[in-house]
Amino acid sequence: MFGSRTPGDEEIRSMISAGNQEALVVLYRKHQLMLRRFVMKNQGSREDAEDLIQEVLVAAWQNAQKQEFVLSAGWGTYLMAIGRNLWLKQLRKQLRFSDKDPADAEKMSADVRPERMDLNKVVQLVDKLDENCRRLLTLFYFESLDMEHIALRMGYNNADTAKAKKYQCFKRLEEKVKTHYNKEDFFG
Repeated sequence: MFGSRTPGDEEIRSMISAGNQEALVVLYRKHQLMLRRFVMKNQGSREDAEDLIQEVLVAAWQNAQKQEFVLSAGWGTYLMAIGRNLWLKQLRKQLRFSDKDPADAEKMSADVRPERMDLNKVVQLVDKLDENCRRLLTLFYFESLDMEHIALRMGYNNADTAKAKKYQCFKRLEEKVKTHYNKEDFFG
């Protein structure tokens, strides 16, 4: 349908609104690797990742069908937010039915994300960063790429340059968070 061209976020949104299920294929192709890496990095198997990806796509489709739906960030960021929430819920469910120490549950929850943190607030601020910072932070935090691979993808000279750029971008994000929010906004 699109040849070698990948539809943009607004076009995908329009496809979903029109009931065109090809949008799910596009979203899967663009974002499945990021979601799979996230699950596998956080105590999941490849099968867990595939199950989660399907759940994420169904949830995104259902949410986007609603008239009041607003995509305040890119689809990748939105899908990752859904994925993180669903995976954290799954980890907690697994721990309830296991013989693991409750301290392990707290560590796993902390590894995935603080329990009551409003990730959507951070996502909105990430979306306000310049394209290079958004891309770099997504590659590092959501796709779990190391600095060597990020340097290659972003066209930097080496991993040290990528690391310095990531630090600068993270500091910009941190400033935005501190300017717009206080601790109670996230953990209230």
